Amino acid sequence: MTETPIDYAPLDIVGIAMDCDGLEALTPPLQFAAESNDPWMVNAGILAIGHAARRFKAYPGPLKDALWARIHDFPQAEQLRPACLAAQDDIRHFKAKAV
Repeated sequence: MTETPIDYAPLDIVGIAMDCDGLEALTPPLQFAAESNDPWMVNAGILAIGHAARRFKAYPGPLKDALWARIHDFPQAEQLRPACLAAQDDIRHFKAKAV
């Protein structure tokens, strides 16, 4: 029996980041966002990284890097840039560590 992949909407990813009990719960939705061809899904992943930095003083470093790298894949890169800057500010302000 094969496992059915989970499909997330951007709001699902942000909601999970705001409500989850630990970083491990963020791995599947952030992987989904990083692999998505939807710029707003990638944006949601970036926002989730910022929420993780605030809530847990940590964030999944490899997934952050994957999401940041995807920004330039889209013509909306300039529109996505503020989310990256806000998440980076959260990482810096809350002294969050990459794990």
